[in-house]
Amino acid sequence: MDRTAAFESDVEHLENAAIRLAESEADGEPDPQLQSEFAAVLDHVLNAHAVDYESLTTHAEAVARIWRTRDHESTASKHVDTVHQAFMAEVCDDYDPVY
Repeated sequence: MDRTAAFESDVEHLENAAIRLAESEADGEPDPQLQSEFAAVLDHVLNAHAVDYESLTTHAEAVARIWRTRDHESTASKHVDTVHQAFMAEVCDDYDPVY
């Protein structure tokens, strides 16, 4: 698929929803509202773009895992950015990552 600003923005929204959900899980049970938000963003990305479900959910899980296991927020942010670029390069034919 071709990279579009809309697709990249939607992936970033999904990553942010995954991070917020991971943060809510730190206190025990995940926040039901954040679970619904994550599901809605995931559904939107899948319906709006020609991206594979498994690739997208694996990416979101990787982002959440990075956030759950972080030592420092800045390190985790950089790691998430690297994973974002790798995902975009994997699914978009014309994406040129800048690691």
